[in-house]
Amino acid sequence: MAIYHLSMQIISRSKGQSAVAAAAYRSGEKLHDERTDEQKFYARNVQPETMILTPSNAPEWMKDRNRLWNEVEKVEKRKDSQLARELNIALPIELNRDQQKELIQSFARNEFVQKGMVADIAIHRDDANNPHAHIMLTMRNLDQDGFGKKNRDWNADFANTKENNLGYVKNSKGCLSIREQWANYANKALEQTQINERITHLSHEKRGLETLPMVHLGHVAHDMEKKGKKTDRGQINRERQDYNKAVVDLQAYRRQKEDHLKKMKEKEKQFSFSTDIEKTYIQKAASLIGQKVITLEDITARHEELRKMSDRHNPIERHFHAQQQQFLNVSNYYDRVNDLKREIQQNEEKVEELKKSLNPFKLKENNMMKRRHLDKISDLESNKESYESSIQNHKESLRFSTKEEFYQRYQEFSQKKENRLNQITYEKKQIQVETRVLLQAEEAIKQAKIREISSHYPDLKTAGKHLTYSNALKLEQYHNTTQQNQFRLSNIKQSLDANQKKLDEFKKHQKMVRIEKEHVSTMSKQVEKLGSVEKKLDELDRNPGEKAKRLVSKKARQDYEELQSEAKYGRENLKELGYKGQQDLQQQQSRINTMEKTVAPWLEKEIKTYESNINALDTIFNAIQQATRSQEQAQQRHQLRGMRSTNINRSKNQGPDLSH
Repeated sequence: MAIYHLSMQIISRSKGQSAVAAAAYRSGEKLHDERTDEQKFYARNVQPETMILTPSNAPEWMKDRNRLWNEVEKVEKRKDSQLARELNIALPIELNRDQQKELIQSFARNEFVQKGMVADIAIHRDDANNPHAHIMLTMRNLDQDGFGKKNRDWNADFANTKENNLGYVKNSKGCLSIREQWANYANKALEQTQINERITHLSHEKRGLETLPMVHLGHVAHDMEKKGKKTDRGQINRERQDYNKAVVDLQAYRRQKEDHLKKMKEKEKQFSFSTDIEKTYIQKAASLIGQKVITLEDITARHEELRKMSDRHNPIERHFHAQQQQFLNVSNYYDRVNDLKREIQQNEEKVEELKKSLNPFKLKENNMMKRRHLDKISDLESNKESYESSIQNHKESLRFSTKEEFYQRYQEFSQKKENRLNQITYEKKQIQVETRVLLQAEEAIKQAKIREISSHYPDLKTAGKHLTYSNALKLEQYHNTTQQNQFRLSNIKQSLDANQKKLDEFKKHQKMVRIEKEHVSTMSKQVEKLGSVEKKLDELDRNPGEKAKRLVSKKARQDYEELQSEAKYGRENLKELGYKGQQDLQQQQSRINTMEKTVAPWLEKEIKTYESNINALDTIFNAIQQATRSQEQAQQRHQLRGMRSTNINRSKNQGPDLSH
């Protein structure tokens, strides 16, 4: 389960801390502290994965961890200097190592390095269940020579609230909490890897949870707990786990109670619109499922369970029939082997009789007969071996080794098959019975819902039974939206007409905006085109060579006259378009741009709203009309059947016509 943890601290000399020592501890590297002339090294069982990210303007030597933090120590002169900031962040265990590394690098680079900080990152994986990263950040601006002045603007990004020391960012405009940003980065990474887990920076209280959050153990307390030594923080977590278990049980009870009350209320409403026989169907289905109240969702779920049960029967039956065929085949093989053995024995006996014959006149005939019997024996032996080989192939699958064991297994299988198939036959009958009960209950619930919805529509007083369930749900949605008690078809028609009228008005305004936009666009293009033509004419008029050329060249004169005609046509066209000068055009363009940003989106929104209203009202209107038409058709059919019945009875009473 993904957990959220992010804490921040200042590494400061006033606390007796050293930036070099802190970097050595977190990176697992041996560093030399030039200020104290000491070697700093802290041995680790699992070497951390480290990296240093620097801004684009940082000198190359800042990627050297030893020099980086010694330079930080040199530039800080005060005995209470703040040396670095540090973040301790839990990494989602759902991500693999490469994904964790990419996530923490992306977070540090975008949130800190791009602002001008150097980030020294160390990922600790000593405990497989607690991968986490330490990010040490520099606090001064950078230049080509190294560190400059401290950047006080960064302080707001790391300011802690008075209530705790969790490092919330001050809520200034456009600035989100670092804690919230980390949750966003982690959740995006989890989403990209298609993992459903998510984390949040919000406290249990702000999320409305009654459970208490666990406290972060830290590596010292974690190691002690791992060795079986109880710690204060570990004890707090154990007590909170016990408390949370009780809270979760209580919350589950509340949910169950709320669900039960909701279902009982639904049943009461359901039964108030049900007939006695429908109530019986519903109660029978509820008792069948083992519930006091049953809904359409429960029925659908049970139908799915029954379908799965039915789907399981077919493979079982196929398996038994396939295995039955194998047993039959092996049994036939054994019978065939017995028959072949008997034939072989008969032929061997005949060969022996021929050997005993001493009649010299039949010697040739006896030899031929003997040869035929020997050939026959050879063929029979070959067939017997083939059947015995087939029997051998089935020994492993049917689990027998001897003929006696085979027939014993065959008998056991036959009994097992009979019992299981009888059970399946019984289950199929039960499924059929239960399916019929569920279908009756489903229809009863739907009819109750139809009557309930029809009660809000006087036009459906008698036509309600002809309303389809899908249309009833549409009427219910409209009823819940409008929060009215009675809906008449005439009122709905009036609302439909009023909405259509409003829609037409808004579409008319939208069309006018579009026409005006096209008009201004056309005018703008014409002005641009006229300006280009007039510019060419002006250039030709100011050029003495072009004037002389027009005097001697017919084509030059024609080109010049065409430009003059084009300019004249352009001016007349603009006059027709209502062009009053460049300033007026700019004002119109500005007004159109304003309308595009404000009026057009508002019109689009209103049009969608009224279209949605019209679709809903149209659906309701059609549903009621459809039910009314169905009622009228049913009445007509009933009247037609009555007329036919009357004519038949009249014919019977009159008897046959015997006048002829």
